[in-house]
Amino acid sequence: MTDAIPIVSFERFLTGNRADQQRVAQQVYNAFSTVGFIYLKDHGIPQQRVDEIFALAKTFFDLPLSEKLNYKLSEARVNQGYTPDGAEGINDHKECYEHRRFTNTLCPDETHLPDFKTKLDTFYGQCLSLAMDVLKCLAMVLGLGDDFFTHVTKHADPQMRLIHYPPLKRRVIEEQGHARIMPHTDFGLCTLLFQDGIGGLEIDPYHDGKFVPAPPVPGTVLVNIAELLTRYTNGRVKSTKHRVVAPSLDKYVGDVLPARFSIPFFVHPDPETMIDPIVLSSAEQRLYEPVNAGEWRIWNTTKDYHLNGAEGKGVEVETVG
Repeated sequence: MTDAIPIVSFERFLTGNRADQQRVAQQVYNAFSTVGFIYLKDHGIPQQRVDEIFALAKTFFDLPLSEKLNYKLSEARVNQGYTPDGAEGINDHKECYEHRRFTNTLCPDETHLPDFKTKLDTFYGQCLSLAMDVLKCLAMVLGLGDDFFTHVTKHADPQMRLIHYPPLKRRVIEEQGHARIMPHTDFGLCTLLFQDGIGGLEIDPYHDGKFVPAPPVPGTVLVNIAELLTRYTNGRVKSTKHRVVAPSLDKYVGDVLPARFSIPFFVHPDPETMIDPIVLSSAEQRLYEPVNAGEWRIWNTTKDYHLNGAEGKGVEVETVG
């Protein structure tokens, strides 16, 4: 367990009075303005619901590849559906399913996976509510008004992602230039992350290129800042690099890594929002140029999924199972 990431109870923000909310909001802001990550416990989403979605993810990824490819993501503006191993780079080893707020045309129907969409929609709503409360914390501390982020997310379409990292040889991940996910920062506002118990996530908490483990902590959700929010707050909160590597030898001593599942929920503003850095005094210098949120998202999605005529195809690696 690393002590780089604070663990904060969110209960008093959800149920307490204004003074309680302000105290929790300051703790959240302090974490985001330094390490860029926080573990939230008592966050209001029952663990039973989280476990249900992990089981649902396993059911989906257990389908034959030929069936999963029926739901293949192909459009950056929609960014919904299935992506096979290799779609985000040949040295990343994972497959994903993306679920959205308004339109999920590439979603298995009731005939193939009963209640798949219904359960994901319910969980999606709980994640969105929690994410908006996290953003409210930042708005309160910065004196922007409680509803600041509500006004720029009325038509927002966050992206919930189910991720499966298949079993594979440890030596594949430990080759130079390989990882279950390569080092990166998220590009939206913020991300909620639910992890299974396998481990392997690492972060660069001091922004010096030295990664440390961010292990699963039972009953918590891991929340991190993404690039647009760093720009929006004029650098006050930090978008921190993270990656997924092999879990430690202390936990898994064998040559074969077990499958790993995670569920990130990526929060984005309304596409028409101009992300113009917020300055709180005339003496403050803007650190970033304004960007359009929608164009920023499409550009990053196109780049990540190689959708400019280079659609991701399944890549064969030495897998087990």
